[in-house]
Amino acid sequence: MTGQFIISRMGPEAGESLECIVARKEVERQAGDGQFWWGIGSRLGKQGFNAGKTHRGQLPVLFAKMLSTPKRADVAPDQVFVWTHWENLEGRGEIPHHVLITSRGDQVKRRHYALACTSDDPIRLGGRDRFDPSRCPTANGKVMGDQQVTALLNGSPYGHPTGKYAIEFEATLAAPYCPELVTARPLDGEERELLKVWRPGQRADWLDLIREIRGRT
Repeated sequence: MTGQFIISRMGPEAGESLECIVARKEVERQAGDGQFWWGIGSRLGKQGFNAGKTHRGQLPVLFAKMLSTPKRADVAPDQVFVWTHWENLEGRGEIPHHVLITSRGDQVKRRHYALACTSDDPIRLGGRDRFDPSRCPTANGKVMGDQQVTALLNGSPYGHPTGKYAIEFEATLAAPYCPELVTARPLDGEERELLKVWRPGQRADWLDLIREIRGRT
């Protein structure tokens, strides 16, 4: 594969371990007939939006584990937000009802971002392909920095046997591509506990959890 792709490096977020996040994103994918949204903290903006439209649902999105130690704010945040609406260059809308995106929260945080993805394959950790970001420049011709979590890159992410990152799983970018998330509220203690004790089960269990949390928004 050559051309463009997005890579996003993953770790704990909003007080959840990566393993828990991946487990609920897989149930989200099942409930959405292949569609899931992955929350990210960095903005891909017009370049990401245009790449998504140009590739018409064929832009690969690759996910790899972060190598750095997670920040305390991600592992044990004082506040957690749930996001409900998005916007991009073409409009604004409500996040799909089977999707739950959370992030650490604080009083100055007004924006978060997402990758709207589809995949026919299950989302799980344990990929074998290696990836070397130095071999794939960003859209601006630079090397993806160690602190840069998500980037639009040029080239092929394959054939990097000595790459320091493992590609854990893959998806493709779908409309609305790389939207900004623009409406959020803090979860209360009861809602945070619901997420904490949730375990993967049937599709109906996930939709019940979504209604319980997002129904209060």
